[in-house]
Amino acid sequence: MKSMIRGLYTAAGGMMVQVVRQETISNNLANVETSGFKHELDLQRAYQETNILQVPRSRQQRQLIGRMELGAVVDSMHTNFAPGSLVETNRSLDLAITGDGFFVIETPQGRRYTRSGAFTLDAQRYLVTEQGYRVVGSQGSLQLPAGEVQITAEGRIFVNNQAVGQLELVSFSDLQALRKEGSALWSAPGQEGAAFGGQVQQGYLEASNVQIAEEMGRMLTALRLYETNQRVLQAQDQLTGKAVTEIGAL
Repeated sequence: MKSMIRGLYTAAGGMMVQVVRQETISNNLANVETSGFKHELDLQRAYQETNILQVPRSRQQRQLIGRMELGAVVDSMHTNFAPGSLVETNRSLDLAITGDGFFVIETPQGRRYTRSGAFTLDAQRYLVTEQGYRVVGSQGSLQLPAGEVQITAEGRIFVNNQAVGQLELVSFSDLQALRKEGSALWSAPGQEGAAFGGQVQQGYLEASNVQIAEEMGRMLTALRLYETNQRVLQAQDQLTGKAVTEIGAL
């Protein structure tokens, strides 16, 4: 009876893992067109293991055969920070970073970091993200006068050939320690961003690094695994019910 109940929990846990996987894949696919979006992958681990022992004639003769995992859980989320392809837009305020750096953004919750350079100007002519957060420069927020905007590979900003600011670009030693917020923002608890010496490309955006065909394949696998665990759960439930009925009749 104990092994039957254990089987119910194992199958149910397997279903829950596949639900999380489907949600992760769905989010990846929903952000295929999001500039600077980074593919996410759920990592699993065994949540319980037990020793498998021989069944001997006496307790003293029992020998360890091996270990058996009793289920799985989602352990953590891994972000793939591989660069996406560069898409030419010819917009003067669209920017892409080559290398592993980030733009610095000021939000109500503090500084955040992004790979998405889809910037625009607000009513006060501050350089802002699509969400309205101000882009940070070496001297604070970047307010641009009217005129033709040129941005160099080093992130220097010129308007009508006059220098008006410098983008602040940073990099991090431990990318997996960054915490994702929304589709393309990250916070960096416990980390100070180091000055980044990569290049900025004006008139380009970095595309999402999600591979559609790969994600669709992973989604089909997750659906099949969910259905398999569901059938196992139903079978275990029927066996448990039958065992309870027959034992109760004795």
